[in-house]
Amino acid sequence: MTERGNIPRKIRGFRDIDADQNEIRRRIIEAATRVYRSYGFEQLDTPVLEYADALGKYMPDEDTVDKGVYSFRNPEEEPILAPDGSELRDKEGKVYMEFAPLALRYDLTAPLARAYAERLWQDYRRKQVMETNAPLYRRYQYGPVFRYEIKLLPGRFREFWQLDFDSVGTNDVAADAEACMILSDALEAIGLQRGTFRVKVNNRKVLKGFLFSIGIDTDDREGAVLRVIDKLDKIGWDDMRLELGPGREDTSGAAIAGLHLDSSIIDRIIGFLKLATGVSGRQNVLAELEKAIGTNELAREGLAELHKMNQLWDTLGFDEQRIVFDTTLMRGMAYYTGPVFEVESLLKYKDEKGRERNVGSICGGGRYDGLVEKLLGMKVPATGASIGVDRLAEVLRMAGEEEIKAEGPVLIAYFDDDLQPAYYRLARELRQEGIDVEVYCGLFKGFRKMKKQMAYADAKNCPAVILIGGDEAAKGVATVKNLRLGKEMAETTSDKQEWISKVQQEVPLADLAVHVKNMLA
Repeated sequence: MTERGNIPRKIRGFRDIDADQNEIRRRIIEAATRVYRSYGFEQLDTPVLEYADALGKYMPDEDTVDKGVYSFRNPEEEPILAPDGSELRDKEGKVYMEFAPLALRYDLTAPLARAYAERLWQDYRRKQVMETNAPLYRRYQYGPVFRYEIKLLPGRFREFWQLDFDSVGTNDVAADAEACMILSDALEAIGLQRGTFRVKVNNRKVLKGFLFSIGIDTDDREGAVLRVIDKLDKIGWDDMRLELGPGREDTSGAAIAGLHLDSSIIDRIIGFLKLATGVSGRQNVLAELEKAIGTNELAREGLAELHKMNQLWDTLGFDEQRIVFDTTLMRGMAYYTGPVFEVESLLKYKDEKGRERNVGSICGGGRYDGLVEKLLGMKVPATGASIGVDRLAEVLRMAGEEEIKAEGPVLIAYFDDDLQPAYYRLARELRQEGIDVEVYCGLFKGFRKMKKQMAYADAKNCPAVILIGGDEAAKGVATVKNLRLGKEMAETTSDKQEWISKVQQEVPLADLAVHVKNMLA
């Protein structure tokens, strides 16, 4: 057997995040969480590792825990618990033990359901908490999630960050309407210009009720139709019609089975989905829906919810430039139970072959009233949304006129061994004034040269360098180079003496902190 080399490399689907990427991530999280807090949400953090049965019950559109998650056994043996929380025992009274299956979280919603259910579990057993008095809990959370994907598509990763907010314990669709407003406010706070994205909204009840009214009246038939509709963005209207009917061949020549629906039913489905095409104004879309759904009770319930949401948006000034109704919107078919929403970026980009592409969906959410029920045993309504931080970071990079770079610290250059204690003392004094400062410590041969130190400062995007040699120390001054201003002037000024006079200043040490603060401001 050939000995395998110990070659430094990353696992596929995982990334090293450098300072600039972390800066974009930081800006997204800080801007969005300010908006979340302004709406009354509080922060929650949960472990990245959970019992697999708590997560496995919630895998979207999957029945088993091993699909889509990184799972393994707990190295610590522990008792197996009965539904009432007691230890399971055999006839001799010996406790059953196991190395319980664990899993890395694949999203932030399932851990929220576990945390909420865990808080209420004892009260629920004592019948102090019921569906009618489930407490309201509003939280936001951000952090890494993990997906065990066998085949990685371009731009997809097995570890990525999500940024969620959810309201648990309310069935009022005002919370759904508010979620759409929060998404709009948060994306603008993050840096996307109004008009470069839109929040699209639909209601699962409306479509479910409509399908029932035209004969799609079982869960299996509905699920099959929804799976075809969900591919609309990828396959287009013509191929969707074929998949609802006799079937089709894909681009490779492989046969894709159709549902063999009657052509009149297919026409009604497509007509319903195109209902909002060419219709401007949310109120006009609602009027078209009113005519299309007939008397189906579930569909009319969903329509009433959309009316209430629209009324709130109109009252608060969230017009069609920000939020629209889209009857083609499908999300989480085995997951969402009412309003669903998705943010579509209207920006375009060029792929590796120079072809113009649409960015498409960047985040979304909806109402999921069945999540906590699977853990706690009682139905608890909930709604919320998730922002994919890494995907949004890429959109933000595309939308920006200039590259976002992390700003480094002010650098104190190293000239003299005898002055090293003074450099560190000065750095501490500046830090106490709230200034990020680094003393250069690359002391290998050749790395003390000023050229090397300035290159280091440029690579770290330092805003300034402080120079103190023997002469400066004797005079009680420091020379401050404003690197930020120097980069700006380099594009407009060719006079070297003018550049030096404005970029480089001698400052008394007693005034240094004030000078640097003003310069950074």
